Amino acid sequence: MSDRRWGCGAGYDQADHGSALHHRAMSRPKRYAKRAVWLGVTGVSIYLIIPSVISTFSSWPELQRLREGSLLIMAALTVISIGFFWLLLGLCLRTRGWWLIATSQLASAAIAKIVPGGSATATAVQYRLLNEGGIDKATAGSGLTVATLLNFAVLFAMPIFTLPAILFGPPIDAALVNGAVAAALSFVAASVISGVFLGLDRPLITLGNTIDWVAARLRRLDDDAPPQAERLIDSRNMIRSYLADRWYWVVLASFGKWAFDYLALVMAVRGTGHDDTTSGILLAFVTASLLGRIPLTPGGLGFVEAGLTGMLVLAGVGAGDAATATLAYRLVSYWIPIPVGGLAYGLYRIRERRRGIDLPRLADYEATDQKTDRPLT
Repeated sequence: MSDRRWGCGAGYDQADHGSALHHRAMSRPKRYAKRAVWLGVTGVSIYLIIPSVISTFSSWPELQRLREGSLLIMAALTVISIGFFWLLLGLCLRTRGWWLIATSQLASAAIAKIVPGGSATATAVQYRLLNEGGIDKATAGSGLTVATLLNFAVLFAMPIFTLPAILFGPPIDAALVNGAVAAALSFVAASVISGVFLGLDRPLITLGNTIDWVAARLRRLDDDAPPQAERLIDSRNMIRSYLADRWYWVVLASFGKWAFDYLALVMAVRGTGHDDTTSGILLAFVTASLLGRIPLTPGGLGFVEAGLTGMLVLAGVGAGDAATATLAYRLVSYWIPIPVGGLAYGLYRIRERRRGIDLPRLADYEATDQKTDRPLT
């Protein structure tokens, strides 16, 4: 890591330091105001959905009714799902640094589950960790953007597999069909954005010029660095060429991530004794995954519990079994990854300090929101 990055190498002077301190002091009230707004919105959201949350968590003792070994199988399926996502990240970042990929992803995923609007913050955290771990900014930014687009494009495409059941099978509740339609529209949007990012230069040139303009206004533009547009296009071209030769691994990793996550939900439903896992459960899974992206509460807390329970009921699962399955699924996909992510971040810090890198505190990552070359979220 260069000394300049931390403001103590070539090109650093007291004027730059004073300007940075002044900018930080001026931006602090804005950060506090933003945090207060998010906390207020989160409080109102939790107040509105708290009855559904209480109803779901009142089923906690019912977890004992799950078939023996169900939670262990669900945990194993979730681990495999995360492993496929690591493979996708490795492909998009063009690295086999699996320790770095695993620890940064687990830590950022935990952040997404405890911070309101956590997806953007989590992406910023992972970007920063990857950069500190040795992956250059352009590759980290472009790689995370491509991985995110591919990840969601596959999720939104999953309802396609339910088309035969929707068209030729027994009638499916209109709410589930509407969820499939919303996912299909999201798939089209994600595909268009992916195509624009991977196929056209003009959007990247516009984005790069905008980043440089903002950086100049914030006095964070490095005069020795090439234009951001050039770096984005070069990184995009390298990723596109790299993925083109490994498209089968990309498809496998993208579908594997969501397939095993879905199987964890299927196992939760089957663990309650409900063996009729119809296509409606897949639609419920996709809808719940979309609800998890609502930034009003951390990780969609409350919205996912209420939405997934309701969707499972519409899919034909009894209300009690639906609540138990939802709680079991959220236990392995939401609650357990939080302490695991904290442990991963701790291990990351220990390893990087042994390499002689003085890492900032986790709280310092809020400053990443001020960076101008982070990935799109």
